[in-house]
Amino acid sequence: MGLEKQHELRIAQLNFIGKVLSVFTHELNNHLAIIKESAGLLEDIMKFQKAQDKESLAESLKTIYAVEAQVSKSAWLIKNLNSFGHRMDKPVTSFSINECIEELLILLNRLLNQRRVTAEKRFQENLPLMDGDPAMAQLLIFCLINECLGKIGEEGRIILETGYIKGLIRIIIKPEGSLKAGPVDLFCQEAPPEHIALLLGGSITRDNGGVSVLLPLMQDMG
Repeated sequence: MGLEKQHELRIAQLNFIGKVLSVFTHELNNHLAIIKESAGLLEDIMKFQKAQDKESLAESLKTIYAVEAQVSKSAWLIKNLNSFGHRMDKPVTSFSINECIEELLILLNRLLNQRRVTAEKRFQENLPLMDGDPAMAQLLIFCLINECLGKIGEEGRIILETGYIKGLIRIIIKPEGSLKAGPVDLFCQEAPPEHIALLLGGSITRDNGGVSVLLPLMQDMG
């Protein structure tokens, strides 16, 4: 790959990381706001109740459990962000494509909710592991998801399907719902999905608004 293409790819990857972090921090702030509100409610209950009768005690416990649940959700989100960051530690490693897509959807949950778009996963179980660059694979999936978001209106959905065919991992991504007319706003303009797939040793086929990606189990990142 030439130096210009490498530069374009790195710009796209930085944009991708920035987008994921932006979406994630908003999501985490929402969780923290709920925790703060619940803690404030618990403080009010404790402050204005002279005696802890059964009813007020039950309300206090309910609020405490809500706080604990929200903290657990926040920790779960942070765990996924941590995993996302560590995928960039090594350019070549063994990884599950299903786990990569699942992780990405968790981090992009707020972005999908804002657009009122749902992601429907149709993953084949027990797929063989891939050896390559999981961060680059996630960049590819993100670019294709973003393309779909540019094509569909609210209440639409994005189908994400994985499978294994003739020694290759197959990923199908397609939008369903009311399709928009006109140009699509592409996020990864610096590095089109076709270029990223080629870097991963794979290929992309576009048909009827959907995209089919074929990736080898062993990726030559040279």
